[in-house]
Amino acid sequence: MADNVHTADNALFPPEERDKLTLRLQNAVNGFVDGPRGAVEEVDHVLEETIAHLSDTLAERRRVLRSSWQTTPARPAADGGIPAAGVAPGGALPTEGAPAEASATDTEQLRLALRDYRETAERLLRL
Repeated sequence: MADNVHTADNALFPPEERDKLTLRLQNAVNGFVDGPRGAVEEVDHVLEETIAHLSDTLAERRRVLRSSWQTTPARPAADGGIPAAGVAPGGALPTEGAPAEASATDTEQLRLALRDYRETAERLLRL
């Protein structure tokens, strides 16, 4: 699951979107002499669209990351009833009698999710 999030080209902006915004920014700056107010208004719009796109992209990335580790197949309680309060969604915790294979899979999914979270946060911190 997490491998779908981790791709070779996982830029926060697709190249064509980035190029379009960059061109608009350059055109606005170049037009400052002829129309200072219009140039500043255009740059304001470019920044607004950039922030909105970045926010949407990050929210979607977080949604995908969360789904990679929070959604696991439901496992019934040992007695066949509903899992007790405090049990994580998806059933018993791996240390509570879950098969070793399921525990290893859960741990691997969590390891991949942690890696993807870290990479995304590090990329943001480098902006």
